[in-house]
Amino acid sequence: MLDSQQIQSSERETIEKAPGSSPYLLWLIWVIWLPFFSPGIIGLYLAHPPIPILFISFLGVALFFTLYLRETLVNAQRLTGEVTLTPGSHVWSWLPLVGMAALSFTLPLVSHGDPSDWLDFFIFTASYVGGRFPTRQTTLILILLVLLNVGTGWLVHFAWIGIGRSIIFTIVVGYVVRAIVWSLTLRRELRLAREEIARLAVMNERLRIARDLHDLLGHSLSLIALKSELAGRLLIMAPERATTEVKDIEQVARTTLQEVRQAVTSYRQPTLASEIQGAQEILAAAGIVYNYEGDEKIIHTLPATIEAVLGWVIREGVTNVIKHSRAQHCTLSISQHPHEIRLILTNDGPATGNASKGNGLHGITERVAALGGTCEAGAGLKGGFHLTVSLPTS
Repeated sequence: MLDSQQIQSSERETIEKAPGSSPYLLWLIWVIWLPFFSPGIIGLYLAHPPIPILFISFLGVALFFTLYLRETLVNAQRLTGEVTLTPGSHVWSWLPLVGMAALSFTLPLVSHGDPSDWLDFFIFTASYVGGRFPTRQTTLILILLVLLNVGTGWLVHFAWIGIGRSIIFTIVVGYVVRAIVWSLTLRRELRLAREEIARLAVMNERLRIARDLHDLLGHSLSLIALKSELAGRLLIMAPERATTEVKDIEQVARTTLQEVRQAVTSYRQPTLASEIQGAQEILAAAGIVYNYEGDEKIIHTLPATIEAVLGWVIREGVTNVIKHSRAQHCTLSISQHPHEIRLILTNDGPATGNASKGNGLHGITERVAALGGTCEAGAGLKGGFHLTVSLPTS
């Protein structure tokens, strides 16, 4: 039987290996720049340089793009979680950079192509840098690449306007890739954080249930065991007392069974407070601003039947807001009236996206009607969409 540590380890491995986006799809961030160098290859061929120069140039280009494609694929695999960086792997991040920077400097000097095309190697190098290094290191490396770019352009007697264009593209591409990678990394970390929170919530719920069952059954089962042992001893010596003990055992067992049923019912039945908290969290995760209006003391004083129905209303209503509304703001209001409790859920999404009454709203209407209440859903007077539920309290 697995212990709790084994279960936790297994769950962590599942989270760490959780599938994300395809690394090859993400690789397109770096691959899409490749066609921009095709004029440089064509220009070099049409320039008819000496065979050794042509061979060395093509060899250098092949080596550069082999490094570029290999290392950027590693970047994509790292961002999707397929590859993790070890402490020693940071050193290997610098070696491809040094190689690409050296080739970016050497190839324009060796080849007889148009410098405006061959300075583009610095742009590809900046693209790699933006995807591999943190922002601060990226900035420092881009400064060095710009200086190297200027030196290379000066040595090949390239016009300053062309050098300036190459510098601008080097900086822009480097920071654009850095911003994309930062956004993807943040999104992945948020997903992992949500999965970790869900895992911890499940573990806490398991511990709570185990603790409740222990507290609930421990005393009763101990009492049953003691009384059973005593009844067994009294069967011969005092049958009447044994009969009394057996009746006590029966009563304790029935009481315990009732308590277990009540506990299981409370586990299955959502509370209004937990549903409100869950609604706030899921709306925040969806980027929808949440606002609660009303006295929070009300939610702790409602009968269990009303609390359960309102909890289901909030759950289904918030689910519809996220799935269908395209809203930016959502407001939940719970108010107490002389003879009824009223819940209003409003959002500012287009009414046309909310108006259809699907199975969820039908289910809400049936639950509310079972308690003699009313349910209204439709476009608001000032736009948006509203769900209003009223339940009698008397």
